[in-house]
Amino acid sequence: MKSITITLPEPLDTQIASVAEENGLTLNEFFVEVTKDIVEQNEVRKRFMQRAEVGKDKVDAVLAMLQRE
Repeated sequence: MKSITITLPEPLDTQIASVAEENGLTLNEFFVEVTKDIVEQNEVRKRFMQRAEVGKDKVDAVLAMLQRE
C-alpha cells in the first residue's frame, strides 16, 4: 500500500473532516472511497465515449428513418 501527503486549504480540510465524521469514516477511508468513486466515474465516462463513437455513424441513418415516418 502506498502513502501520500496532500496539502488542503483550511476551509476544505475542515469540511472534509466533517463529512468523513458524519459518514463514520476516518480521513483515510474517506479519501480512499472518494478516489475509488472518481476512478469508477472515469471508467464509466470512457466506456460511454467508446460506445458513442461506435454509434456515431448510425445517427444520420436513424434520423433519416425518423423523418420518413
